[in-house]
Amino acid sequence: MTTINTGKALALALGLCTSFYAQAAAIDLTTPGAEYNGGAYTLGFEFTVASNRTITSLGVYDSGANGLSSNAQIGIWDTSGNLLTSTTILAGTGQLDGLFRYVNISGFSLVAGTHYIIGSYTTDLASSLNTGQGGAGSIDPGVDVIVDRYSNFNSIFSFPTQTDGHADGAWLGANFRTGATGSVPEPASLALIALGLIGIGLGRQRKS
Repeated sequence: MTTINTGKALALALGLCTSFYAQAAAIDLTTPGAEYNGGAYTLGFEFTVASNRTITSLGVYDSGANGLSSNAQIGIWDTSGNLLTSTTILAGTGQLDGLFRYVNISGFSLVAGTHYIIGSYTTDLASSLNTGQGGAGSIDPGVDVIVDRYSNFNSIFSFPTQTDGHADGAWLGANFRTGATGSVPEPASLALIALGLIGIGLGRQRKS
């Protein structure tokens, strides 16, 4: 006789759901540094990754986590200043994750050991991590934040050529996430998945 383990069915359903939003942010800012108007610079940081990864979404700092009041442009450059990928988060949009707003992109592959520069431009407030203006948080262990980066003054959205030399520092500015993408199932969908698995098991039990 075949039996169904409802606990395993629910665990499987949960696993299916969590796989849809398993994205990891490069920087998790827990205590913002002193805030300032970010409209004079493209703000970000230089980084590498320990193993090949795919960027699934680009993000920008959202002061107060209460929504962007202006559009934000985010891009990733190589060290020669070539723009490799970019996107725009429109005012009032973007998925909130911590203190950042994100939009998914089609996927950008990072090569281990290669240096990249990420930056964002918006007229909203900006902050920092590990700089002279403070800021504290954690960095994805697979991401090496090398140094802060910013563009020339009043250059709007452009390659961040400048640095103040803050090791492990970032002007926030920009952020990114790597990992799986997809819409998160609603609780009702989770319940339907679990019930479906249980129903399959009961059907097999009757046939035994």
